[in-house]
Amino acid sequence: MNIRLNADRFSGNEYVNLYEKYRPAPPIEILQQTLNYLGKPKAERILDLGCGTGISSKVWEGYADEIIGIEPSNEMIEIAKSKSKNDQIRYLFGYSNDIQLSSNSVDVVSCSQSFHWMEPKNTLKEISRVLKDKGILIIYDVIWPPSVNYEFEKAYGKLFENIRRITEELNEVIAHRWDKKKHFQNVRKDGSFDFLKETYFHKTEKLTKNQFIGIALSQGGLEALIKRGFSKKEIGITKFINSINETKLPSYKEMTYNYRVIYAKK
Repeated sequence: MNIRLNADRFSGNEYVNLYEKYRPAPPIEILQQTLNYLGKPKAERILDLGCGTGISSKVWEGYADEIIGIEPSNEMIEIAKSKSKNDQIRYLFGYSNDIQLSSNSVDVVSCSQSFHWMEPKNTLKEISRVLKDKGILIIYDVIWPPSVNYEFEKAYGKLFENIRRITEELNEVIAHRWDKKKHFQNVRKDGSFDFLKETYFHKTEKLTKNQFIGIALSQGGLEALIKRGFSKKEIGITKFINSINETKLPSYKEMTYNYRVIYAKK
């Protein structure tokens, strides 16, 4: 299995800057609940595994003494480092099945929209190794697309149905992806955790057409086809953008990001 394919999916300066611009920061309540399960108002050290451009690392400022982000995409690491002005945070190149940290050294391991790109068995073994006794693993994902209205979401669905079709017709492995619906089962099967819960959070932001379009363009599956030379028209991007721009904004100009969250206490 060539796991490097997954990192290559999130590469290229143009793409990672787009990712950094449009991907949402998680609800702060997810972090606060993590600390409630940890039993502390502040963590000593948190590890953000698959940290991307650092969006999900920076939110821990004020909630942890030390924040470490690990990411296998060099371009994303460079963006994260360039935007970090806090000595609390450091970013390291690495993979989830070989975490270069000492055993029993981390209060919280956070996987923000990243766990489905990690081989679960060896990743969970490493997470359990670096977590302190009674430490917390948190895995969370946005349920795409954000909730807006029927027209916006239908256009999004058509775009990604076309992306799925084209990807299947390639008849080649362009990435290794594990089913998000099996995260809970995989963590339970690992057997390292004394408490396990799946729950949901949300956050609402102001809706703009550019933001909604940007969220779609930041998806790795779409970018993988662009990297393989497919045109915007072939992928369905042109039609999607035209559809959004031609659609009237809803009465309440808001979009809600819904998060599926797994908490596991060692």
